[in-house]
Amino acid sequence: MDSSATDDWKSHPPLMEKKKYQQPAINKQIVSNIVIHFRYQHQCCSKKPIRLYQSMSTPSIPPTVQLGVIVLLCFLFMWTYQSCSQPKILLSPISLATMVPTSTDCQQSLLESDGFLCEPNATWIERKNVYFNQDEENMMKYGDPIFFISIWEPNFHCTHSRRIGKMGDGGKWVCDPYRLESRDDCLVYSVGSNGDFSFEVDMKKFMPHCEIHTFDKNNFTCPNKTCTFHTVMFGDGIQPNGSKSWMTIIKSLNHTNRYIDILKIDIEGGEYSFFPLVFNSSKSLFPRQILIELHPTNVTRVHSFFELLRNNNYVIFSKENNLYAGPFFFEYAFLKLNPRFFVRSTRNQTNK
Repeated sequence: MDSSATDDWKSHPPLMEKKKYQQPAINKQIVSNIVIHFRYQHQCCSKKPIRLYQSMSTPSIPPTVQLGVIVLLCFLFMWTYQSCSQPKILLSPISLATMVPTSTDCQQSLLESDGFLCEPNATWIERKNVYFNQDEENMMKYGDPIFFISIWEPNFHCTHSRRIGKMGDGGKWVCDPYRLESRDDCLVYSVGSNGDFSFEVDMKKFMPHCEIHTFDKNNFTCPNKTCTFHTVMFGDGIQPNGSKSWMTIIKSLNHTNRYIDILKIDIEGGEYSFFPLVFNSSKSLFPRQILIELHPTNVTRVHSFFELLRNNNYVIFSKENNLYAGPFFFEYAFLKLNPRFFVRSTRNQTNK
């Protein structure tokens, strides 16, 4: 190559040197507006804005990456807008109506439970159907090597039953205890504690306004600010064993004008002679709930016990085997209802 050609080549530097890449100009105001708009829309679901705009202020990011970020922001904006605009329906109107009955919708249950339960009429009628069907089975009185396995099953369901006290021996199932919150004069009797106060302690924590009296033939001391202890043997008050009858105890405590909400009782087989005396007293003194451990004895005597409670308007809402005591001991829980509940209406017979 001659010198003139070389000089001509050197006179055009852009052809001899690699030209530096110039980034195309991006309208930063447009990008800023998009980011601000996205941050404003994103606040409908979160108080913490996404700080993606910080990375866009760096001029070293290639334009293709910036364009990808803009597309991503647009996608996230559409997603958050749709998420925030869709209503979140937790319960249908039908479910809400079932859970929160109106005052006129639960009149039947209020009447037939003596004001204790308030449930929609449709739910209450179904509960009655369950009761009548199971009651017929219970009255069959099937025999079984383990007596309680196949007889006297629960015939009523308490929606919010709760175990009060420890697991195993000592604790008891209570029907909807939260309903006692509205009772300023809540009264609980616990008979035959044998020094186990787990039921009383748990009951006091759950219902601190309830007045709790604990009874046992041996002397124990209630935990502080939990209950009042009485050294008393429940019985018929006739046998020369120092026992006292139901009416004698209630009168001595000046509770004749009080309503006993819960009677928890475990008197080692003495229940069969004790409860006939209870139901020979004033009906106003019948406990709302009876939580009892039943002990094996003469079959005829056991059937008579259940029939006694059935005839005095009690339903069975809980049954469990007390494995701590052995396979023959069962825990039962009864709820007292109004006599109207036990009248099978035409509608009940139709739905059967």
